[in-house]
This record gives sequence, C-alpha cells and structure tokens, in this order.
Amino acid sequence: MRDFAKVFGFFFNNYRAETVFAVALIILAGLVEAVGVMAFLPFFQLILEGDASIDHIPDGAIRDFISNSGVTINIANVGIFIAAIMGVKALILWLALRKVGKTVARISADLRRRLLSALLNAKWGFFVNHTLGVSLNAIVMETFASSMAFVSTARFISAMVQFCVYAIGAMLLSWKMFFGAIIIGAALALSLWTLVRIARSAGHSQIELSKKMLTHMAEMLQGIKPLRAMALENKFIKLLTSHSRGLEKAQSDQLIASQSMRVFHEPLMVVTAILGLYGAVTYGDLSTSELALMAVIFIRLLNSMNIAQGEYQRLMSQEAALWSLMGTIEGTEKAAENWAGGNAAPREVKSLKFENITFSHDDNKVLSDVNIDFKPHSLNALIGASGSGKTTILDLLSGFYVADQGAIIVNGGDLKNIDIKSWRKSIGFVPQEVFLFNDTILENILMGRDDYSQSDVWSALDAAGAKDFVNSLPDKLNSYVGEGGRKLSGGQRQRIAIARAMIHRPQILLLDEATSALDLKTEEILLETLQKLSKKVTIIFISHNKKVQEFADIVYKVDAGKVIKI
Repeated sequence: MRDFAKVFGFFFNNYRAETVFAVALIILAGLVEAVGVMAFLPFFQLILEGDASIDHIPDGAIRDFISNSGVTINIANVGIFIAAIMGVKALILWLALRKVGKTVARISADLRRRLLSALLNAKWGFFVNHTLGVSLNAIVMETFASSMAFVSTARFISAMVQFCVYAIGAMLLSWKMFFGAIIIGAALALSLWTLVRIARSAGHSQIELSKKMLTHMAEMLQGIKPLRAMALENKFIKLLTSHSRGLEKAQSDQLIASQSMRVFHEPLMVVTAILGLYGAVTYGDLSTSELALMAVIFIRLLNSMNIAQGEYQRLMSQEAALWSLMGTIEGTEKAAENWAGGNAAPREVKSLKFENITFSHDDNKVLSDVNIDFKPHSLNALIGASGSGKTTILDLLSGFYVADQGAIIVNGGDLKNIDIKSWRKSIGFVPQEVFLFNDTILENILMGRDDYSQSDVWSALDAAGAKDFVNSLPDKLNSYVGEGGRKLSGGQRQRIAIARAMIHRPQILLLDEATSALDLKTEEILLETLQKLSKKVTIIFISHNKKVQEFADIVYKVDAGKVIKI
C-alpha cells in the first residue's frame, strides 16, 4: 500500500482539484450504494417471510421519512427504490470516470509538454551526453502509461470504497460476520500478492528494455544508409533481437500474472463465499432474509476485492513508467541553461570580439587565451584541422557554452549581460549536417513561424541563391523535400538551410563546415553566394578547407586551441 500512497500523493499534489473531485464522487457513490444494499433486506423479507419491517433502519431522518410518507413497503416499491438507487450510483460513477478520463488526457499532455519544454531549455552540454532513446521512450510510451496510473488509482479507490460499504453492511447484520469478511478479504489478498509482485517487476523490466531498444533504433535509423551500404545491419539486428526477447519475457510475465489472477480468483471466491456463508449459517444467528442479504454482501464484497487487486496489479506496472518518466523530466530540468543576462540584444551589432577566451571540455582544454576581432558586414573565415576548436567558437557565440575565462564583447559590453534568447534572435545558424523535415520547402524555411509572408520566403531564397532552383520545381515552395531532404542535392539542402537562417534577417550568420559535403564546383558557387550576402550581414564561416580564404575578407587560423590572424 505504500506504493499506492506514493502514486496517489503524486496526483494529489499535482492535480489536487481533479483528484479531490473524483474521489469525492467515488465516495458519494459508495454512500448511495450503502443505502441500496440496506434496501435489499426488506426486499428479501417480503419474498421469503411475506412481511417487512424498518426496525433495522437506525432512528433518524430516513426512518421518519419512511414512517410519515405513507409509502407501502411491498416488492414493487422496494424493487423500484433499489433500481433507482443503483441508477443514481451508476450516474455518479459515470461522472467520476468522465472526470478521470479528462484528467488522464490532461496529465498525459502536461507530462509530455513538461519534458519537451525541459529538453528545449536544457544546456547544450546535456545533449552531448544524453541518449535520444530515453527521451523518445518517455514521450511516446511513458507519458501514456503514467497518465493511465490515474485511472487505476481511481478504480482502486472505487473498489476499496465498495469493499468498505459491504464490510460495514456485514457488520450491521453481524459483528462476527464483519470480522470474518475482513479476515477472508485479507487472506484472499495475501494469497495473490505474489502475482502483484511479478507484475511490478515485469513493468520495471519493460521500461528499461524499451529505453534500450528505442535508443538503438534511433541510432540505427540515423545511420541507415552507410550501415546498409557496408552490410553492417547485423550488429543492430542482434541488439534489437536481444532487447525484443527481453521485452517478450517481461510482457509474458506480466500477462501471465494478470491472467493467473483472473483464473485463480474465481475458485478462491467460490471457496471463500462458501466458507463465509457456512459461518453465517452456523454462527451468525441470522434470519432467512438476513442470510440472503449476507449472501449478496459476500458476493459483492469478494467481487470488489477482485477488482481492487486487479487495479492494484495494473498500477504496479504503470508506476514504473511514472517514476521513470519523472526521473527523466527532473534530470532534464536540472540541466536547464543558467544564463543570468537580461538585457535586450543590440539592434545593430557594430563590434564583436573574443577577449582572452579560455574554454575546456572537462579536463580537455579546447581554447586557450583566444583573441578574435570579427569584422562586421564581412565574411570572417575560421580555418583549421578537425578538432582544432573551430566549432567551439561558434558554440560560444551562440551561448551554448560559457567561457572559463575571458569575455565575448558585443558593442563594448559582455555577452553574459544580454538575454540569451534575445541574442539568438540576432543569429542565423547553418550546421554541418543540415536537417530538413519531410515537409515542403515552405515549411522547412518557416519552421512554424507565422509572421512571414511568401514574399519574405522568396527574398530569403534569393539571398541564399536558391530562388532559381525552387522556381524550377513543379510545386515550387510546396514541393516536398523527402525524409532528411533526400529529394534534394547537397548544395540545394545547404541553400534551403541558409534561407531558413536568413528569413528573420539576422545580424550574424554562423556556418559550421557548410561546404564539407559539396563538390568543388557547388562549393565555389555557394561561397560566391555567401560573399555577396556578407555585404548585408556579418558572416562567420568555419572550414578545414583553405579555399575559403579566396572569398573571405578576414581569415583566422585555429590550431590546437590557439587562434592567429593570417
């Protein structure tokens, strides 16, 4: 029950109004059901003994109402009353479950939104060590399973309220039968507890194996082309097969546990019902009609225990997903960017400098006492071998990392004092590996932005030297680029990426090895485009190719963490 209390506490703390409302309706339904149960006694008295009394009803408003209303206690009236009460109970439970359904959808959306928000606000260093499959599993699998834990929690509470109602009914008839019912219920729960533990263990196994499988699937799909070209699929097939077998076993254990509970619960119910009724006949000192009511109570009591145990078993498998998801969310939120600056970015970047910048990744010093003076409205080239620290310079300019020593000076002030999101709106960024969604050229440039017209898009394409090739396509801006932009050539993909970076008219355009995947002719054409573009925007272009020097206004060489002007 400690696990249930922990899950219930999570929902109560985070969705208090919804939880209180649903539980209140469930308890109200239980109270209404109690009235209906007590109405069975006069019903059985009329059938079995030919007469009914209200002596079993405690003094109070209900007894006074029956005595003064003049309503005849007969089979028809009592039957109508029982049916009406059960209808009211069903309506209240429907309202409760309707509220539960809406809450489940909200919980799922909230958890998914919280994780996505945490991912989008995490510092760049987090993604360097983060496993993509963990986030995919959390978003796709764990959010739904976690929200369904609210359903199981509500149903478990409902079943336990019903159990308490029938246990109290047994107590009103005979205190001996009340304690007998409690003992029988406890024995029944303990006899099936092993199956609950199996389901819980299987739930944890499924979560861990799902993470590993999605991680390897994401890696495989990202590199599917070279893997297939070199017939290296077998490594991933073996890994996925291994994880699949583990998932198969975990799912099998969980299904066997849940089905075993159903299979064994029925004979256990029959045995315990017989024992209970035998005890009622032998030790209960009950009348015939009271014995009939006790039979109804025992059957309903055992049924509510069955439902409660089934929901608890489901909850134990779902809570594994909930705590795994919360661990992922909280771990991601802890990795949020800690950027103190709050000033707005300057409308015009007139000067941009690195002053004595030193930066290390863990114990690996990447840049050491670097000084760079980027020339505005020009093509600034950073050349050097792979691993020399060029990309780190762009990462520092983008605010992905903060220098260990020194400062980035913008218009005479420290970049640390500028709001990072405001600053990034001044930047256009084109990575080495261009990413395009399987969507139209228009949507790949806009990226969800709705404050630009098609005229703005064409202007951005013109600036990127892509207007002519897009105009030549049958559907022009509405042409689909395929998965990862595979319907376009390397040069075309780069130009679309540049147009995407240029549409919001940035002051600084950062390009990371943007020509590395291009042939010499296409590279030269793209460099000519950037040279023309540099008259309007400050371009910082990094490359290990010395050809860029022919087009650059100013060139810096990066070598082993040092930067010199050439």
